[in-house]
Amino acid sequence: GETSTALRRGMVAPSLAATTRLLRPSLVARQRCSVRAFEVPFEVPSAALLADAAAETSAVISLDALGNDIFFFLLASVVVVPLSRVLNVTPVLGFLAVGCAAGPFGLGILSDSEANVQLGDLGIVFLLFIEGLQLSPDRLLKLGNFFKLGLAQFILTIAAITAANLYLGPQVLPAAERFILLDDELVRPILSTPVLAFCLAGAGALSSSAFVLPELKQRGWEERADGTAALAVLLLQDIAVAPLLVLLPLVAGSGPQSSAELGVLVAKATFGFGGVLVAGSVLLRQIFSVVAAARSSETFVAATLLVAIGMGVAADALGLSTTTGAFAAGVLLAGSQYRQQIEADIKPFEGILLGIFFMTAGANLDPALCVAEWPTLLSGILAFLGAKLGLL
Repeated sequence: GETSTALRRGMVAPSLAATTRLLRPSLVARQRCSVRAFEVPFEVPSAALLADAAAETSAVISLDALGNDIFFFLLASVVVVPLSRVLNVTPVLGFLAVGCAAGPFGLGILSDSEANVQLGDLGIVFLLFIEGLQLSPDRLLKLGNFFKLGLAQFILTIAAITAANLYLGPQVLPAAERFILLDDELVRPILSTPVLAFCLAGAGALSSSAFVLPELKQRGWEERADGTAALAVLLLQDIAVAPLLVLLPLVAGSGPQSSAELGVLVAKATFGFGGVLVAGSVLLRQIFSVVAAARSSETFVAATLLVAIGMGVAADALGLSTTTGAFAAGVLLAGSQYRQQIEADIKPFEGILLGIFFMTAGANLDPALCVAEWPTLLSGILAFLGAKLGLL
C-alpha cells in the first residue's frame, strides 16, 4: 500500500518509476491492496520483468551516454585541429590532452569508454586501409627490401628487453634505489617473473602506426628512404601482433595444449587468410565495378566502408589483427581505377575516428598516478628509450 501511494505521488526514485512504466499490464500479476479504507488495483511486477525493464533502461542510458560522447568528440575535433595548426604542434598531442582532461580521471565528461575505444579502433583500420591504397607495385617492392630490417628489429628488441629485465635489472636495481625512489611492488615482479618480462618486451617491440604514420605524412617523409623503412617496420609489427598473441598464452601456460591445436591456429592464419586474399583479388574490383555502375555516391561510400571493415573482421576471425586485414584490402584495390575515389570517400572517416582514438587513449591516463609514481615512470621511460635507440 505504501509503495502504491508513493508511486502515485512520485515519491520513489525516478529509475523505479521509469521501470514500472515500461512494464506491460498483461504480463504482471494483479493484486488488490487497501489504501485509506477503499481498494485500489495495483500491478505487482515479477522479478523477471523488473530485470528486463532495468536492462532496457540501462541500454537507453548507455545510448544517451554514447551520444553525448560523440557530440564531445566532434566538438573537440572542430577545436583541436585548427588550434594545433596555430600553435604549430601535432594534433595528436591536442587530442591526448583533451582526452585526459575529459576522461574519468579528469572532468568525467566521457562515460562510455568501451564503445569509444571501439570507435577509435575503426580510425586505425581506415588509416591502414588508406596506406594500402597508396602502395603502388614499385613502392610495395621497396617495402619488401626492408622486411629483414623489421624482422630483426622485432626479434632483437624482444630478446634484449627480456634479457635486460631478467639478468641486468636485478643487478642494477639495488644501486638505482639508492638515488631514485622506485616502487618495488611495480618493479620487482617484472625483474623476477619471466612471463611478465616477456610480455613487457613484446609490448616494447611494437610501435603505434596511429602515432607514427600521421607524423610521416605531416613531415612529407613518406617517399624518403627512411620513411619507407619506417612504414615497412610498422607494417611488419602489425603483422607480428597475431603470432605474438598466440605466443603469449603459450608462455603463460594457458594457450593451446597440443600441437594439433597450435597447428589449427597457424593454418587459420596462413591458409585461411591466404584464401581470403585470393578471393578478394578476384571479387573486390568486380564489386566496385557493379557499385560504380549504379551511380550512387551513398552506395559507393557504403561499399568502401564495408570492404575496409569486412576485411578487418575476416582477418580477426582468422587470428590476425584487424589492421592487417584492412591493409590487405587497400593493397588489393591499389591498382583499381576507383582508388582515388575510394580514398577521397574514406579519408574524412579516418581523420575523425583517429581523433577519437587519441582522445580515448588520453582518457585512460591517470595524472594523479603518474605524479605519484613519477620516479618509477620516468626511469622506465628512459630505460626503454635507451634500449630502443641502442638497437636501432
